[in-house]
Amino acid sequence: MNLLVLLTSSFPYGKGEEFLANELNYISGFDRAVVCPCGVKPGDIQTKRLKSGMECFPVSGCGGGSYARVIFNKNVIKEMASLLFSGRFSAGRAHELLFFAKNAANIYASLKNLPYLKDAGSVTIYSYWFYDEAAAGALLKGCLEKHGKRVRLVSRAHGFDIHAERAKYGYLPMRSFLFKNCDRVFPCSFDGGAVLKKEFPAYADKVRVSRLGTEDHGVKYGSRKKFRIVSCSYIVPVKRLNLIAEALGKADFPVIWTHIGSGPLEQEVRSAAAALPECVRCEFKGAMENAEIMDYYKKSDISVFVNVSSSEGIPVSIMEACSFGIPVVATGVGGTREIVREGENGFLLDKDFTADEFIDKLKAVRDLSDTEYERMCKKSRLIWQDGFSAEKNYGEFYGVLAK
Repeated sequence: MNLLVLLTSSFPYGKGEEFLANELNYISGFDRAVVCPCGVKPGDIQTKRLKSGMECFPVSGCGGGSYARVIFNKNVIKEMASLLFSGRFSAGRAHELLFFAKNAANIYASLKNLPYLKDAGSVTIYSYWFYDEAAAGALLKGCLEKHGKRVRLVSRAHGFDIHAERAKYGYLPMRSFLFKNCDRVFPCSFDGGAVLKKEFPAYADKVRVSRLGTEDHGVKYGSRKKFRIVSCSYIVPVKRLNLIAEALGKADFPVIWTHIGSGPLEQEVRSAAAALPECVRCEFKGAMENAEIMDYYKKSDISVFVNVSSSEGIPVSIMEACSFGIPVVATGVGGTREIVREGENGFLLDKDFTADEFIDKLKAVRDLSDTEYERMCKKSRLIWQDGFSAEKNYGEFYGVLAK
């Protein structure tokens, strides 16, 4: 039996990783596929459906166990020594390392009980994140190989799990261990791929870019009948929705801002939006299922999609907007420049943009001639078709995994 074991953070439980639902539709080449959410807590419930024939085996990496079980592990000792001799040691980094290793050990302990491992002749372990789930996958790989199994370990890498400078204490634990044990690492952007190859040149041949993708829900090109900007994200600090509200305070033309999504900073953003000038109207749609969002895009007149995150991989939300033929204004961070091309399907902002610069980009979209705006809409759709189609990207990805 050819078995696929997919390690996620929480999917199909709770919130987050919604875009995985699309990817799972393209799994092929395996006799059985099992999804293992590695951060499930007591009381969590399954919130998303799995593809017919797939199974879910929840495990828990958080909570139980003590640091004593990992502090003398040879891989942890090696990493601790590397921190010390490179001058990068700090108490904070030591704690991050031990917490990481404990979580990986907990996940591994659960994964060893996964049904079907005994009967599988070939096992592909696929970690959705290049972090502690991947480390647990490495431990499982070693165990299965000792029992004569054919095992491959692959991992995607997105944003936080690529850029150490974004992490707490500027440190991502046990990177060399992960690279040594992974057969392939698939960053979701060329930007991320370049970072990994530069930082770990000895493992550059293991890095292969594999972009995410979104489904084709049809075309509904942008419209400027009413100038409507749309943002779609969880309302957390990295998304910086407060900057949109601050910038719209300088708007001197009629504009509607619609935000889709909720989050811990929602009330703060709503309060800022309530103080905007009369020419600005704000709509907060709250959390919506992906199907509802796609239906909204189909039926609504949207002039431009906006994203002002401080860091990104390649935002799935931008892929979805582009698939409908909607222009984009976004900060040029991470891999965003790979999907938003200045003057072609939208406009880019510096990471530390000013309110005036944001308004100027909106005006640039508003002031395009009808012919120029139509061209920009069509280019947005074309960029999506060429580089971010789920059918194309996931078909290729699982073709590689199943070999």
